[in-house]
Amino acid sequence: MPYNSSYLRSFKMHHRKAALVWLLIFLIAAPLSVAQSGRRPPKQPTSPDPLPPKNEEPPIKAPSEPNSVPKIPVKVVWQLSHIGSSSIYSRTVQEACLDRLSKSGSITPSAAADEMNRKQAIDMAKASTETYVVWFELELDSQYQDRGGMGSVPPQYLAVRFEMYTPGTGKTKTGGRVYQRPMGGPGGLPLPVPGTGGSGAYSLAYAGREMADRVLDSLGVSRPH
Repeated sequence: MPYNSSYLRSFKMHHRKAALVWLLIFLIAAPLSVAQSGRRPPKQPTSPDPLPPKNEEPPIKAPSEPNSVPKIPVKVVWQLSHIGSSSIYSRTVQEACLDRLSKSGSITPSAAADEMNRKQAIDMAKASTETYVVWFELELDSQYQDRGGMGSVPPQYLAVRFEMYTPGTGKTKTGGRVYQRPMGGPGGLPLPVPGTGGSGAYSLAYAGREMADRVLDSLGVSRPH
């Protein structure tokens, strides 16, 4: 029948168009699907391994030793100027002074090998950059000046005259006279000490310690107890 034939042709045409549309859709969507399926999700950045905790406590420092503190070098020299005196007495004063200075803890004391006059002591201080030079001599106490011609002078008649010279310049930093002071014996007399030459030598040793205390005071260093 003509009606059915026309209807059949229209149905086939419509079916072909629908199939063609679906084919086009499939051809367009297929590459997108393949591309989408081939894309991998980006990798998430991995966090680094956790570091061990830092030690917040400060490092333990070793306690500073007293020897690490710079000490002041002081050289003690003497001159035997009085013909009636003995070098034993000068060395007694020197040794007592050195011993006292060493007990302060802030001084490095030393002694010259031989006696030295005042000019030589000043030149020694000028030639040094850090060493103070203490020069001293024994002289007759003013109250015993009339006994100066008696030959050998007993130690109890002597006084200590000293000066300390500054390193680099040789200028006098301190100085003066130290007189003997009787210590400890009956009636104020000094007690003799074995090996020091008797009571007079003991008094000279005391004068040497007093000279050291004056040096310490001039350098701003505390006296030892």
